[in-house]
Amino acid sequence: MINTLITSKTRIKLLFKFFLNGESFSYLRNLEQEFGESTNAIRLELNRFEKSGLLLSWNESNKKLYKANPDHPMYSILQKIVYKELNIYPVV
Repeated sequence: MINTLITSKTRIKLLFKFFLNGESFSYLRNLEQEFGESTNAIRLELNRFEKSGLLLSWNESNKKLYKANPDHPMYSILQKIVYKELNIYPVV
């Protein structure tokens, strides 16, 4: 269902990567290997997410790392969407 709302496959993969587990973080080359997509496509989406405040970034040695921003107002909503898309129901 999410494919009908969001047409970018890279964007969907990034949503799943960062909002399935809010503690996960990654860097561009790792995402390229994981997704099997070009660095340009991934970089564009990372920049959009970072500009909107959905992702936080920081530099560690020569890598720029990215992580979901748990303080963003849409964080919990996006996480619930990802959970529902994957049929995951968190234990309360």
